[in-house]
Amino acid sequence: MISLLRADDRLVHGLVAVSWTNQLHPDILLVANDHAANDAMTKMTMKLAKPAGVTLGIKDLKTSAKILNSSKYANKKIFVVTINVQDAFELKQQVSGINKVNIGTAGIHYEDAVSVLPQIKMTAEEFKYAKQLNDQGVEVFAQVTPTAESLNYSGIAKAFNK
Repeated sequence: MISLLRADDRLVHGLVAVSWTNQLHPDILLVANDHAANDAMTKMTMKLAKPAGVTLGIKDLKTSAKILNSSKYANKKIFVVTINVQDAFELKQQVSGINKVNIGTAGIHYEDAVSVLPQIKMTAEEFKYAKQLNDQGVEVFAQVTPTAESLNYSGIAKAFNK
């Protein structure tokens, strides 16, 4: 069962490793990212940030989709992290169990990004994918931490004057 999919350009860091995993209590933290899956330094860094008691998987998007569709993991709570909204959208096209997408700090470093919340920015390209997810019935929301202000898709669309 997929607890949540979060788009966060920092992948596994303090907010993900502590705040979100403490809220969600996942069995597995799955990083779905092609670069991270093939970069030893990135893997090592994320393994250091891994919370205790949670299995960490760092897989490319294709392998992540296979895992998420596998009956082997059907009884596991899985928290998925992608690097951007586009990757979240691509996973959703392959995995039926994605019902919620949290837009975290994805886009914070882009100069052409629109601020949807003080610590969350999105590019027009990311908004396009968020809209497509929303149109597919996925609950799309922006939120830095589980206890922070949350902004639903309508609020995100207002930031883009849509």
